[in-house]
Amino acid sequence: MDNIHVTASSTAATGELAAARLGPRFGRLDLCSQLAVLAVEKLGLDFDSLPRDRIGICLAVEAGSLATDLDYWKGRDDAGGLSPTLFAYTLPSSALGEISIRHRITGPNLCFFGGDDALAAEASYLIQSGEAEGCLCVSCHVITPEVAEILRINPMAEARASFLTRGTPD
Repeated sequence: MDNIHVTASSTAATGELAAARLGPRFGRLDLCSQLAVLAVEKLGLDFDSLPRDRIGICLAVEAGSLATDLDYWKGRDDAGGLSPTLFAYTLPSSALGEISIRHRITGPNLCFFGGDDALAAEASYLIQSGEAEGCLCVSCHVITPEVAEILRINPMAEARASFLTRGTPD
C-alpha cells in the first residue's frame, strides 16, 4: 500500500440505527444497507468537495444477503405474497448501490462475499492504477440469530467503513 493511507474510519452498530436521521429512504433499507450507509455517514467526508466519478467503493459482506434472503422467503405465505421492496435487497451488493445513490458516487465498485481481508489491497490497487483518487472500504457483518444457526457462528450486526487516499497521513 505504497503511499496509501486511511483518512477516516468508523463503525456502525444496530443500537445507533434508531437515532439515525438519514432521510426517507433509510427506513426502507435492509439491515446491511442501513449499517453500511450509517458507517459511511460517520466518516464525516465532504462528498461535495470530492470528484464523485473518481471515488471507488469496495464492499465486503460476510454472509452476503442471507439475512435479507431469509426474511424475503418468509413472506411467501403473507397476504400479498413476497415483498417487492425487500426483493431489491436480496443481492449482496445492495449496500454498495445505496451508498452510491446517497452520495452520487459513480467511480469503480467491487463487492466481495466473505471476509474483508481483500478490501485494503483492492482499494489500494484502484488508487495506484489511477482508476480512483480515493476509495471507500466498507465491511458489513449481518449475522442474525437465524443466519447464525445456519452458519454455526455467533450472531452480530455491524459495519465498518474507511476512506483510503494517496499521499501521506497528516
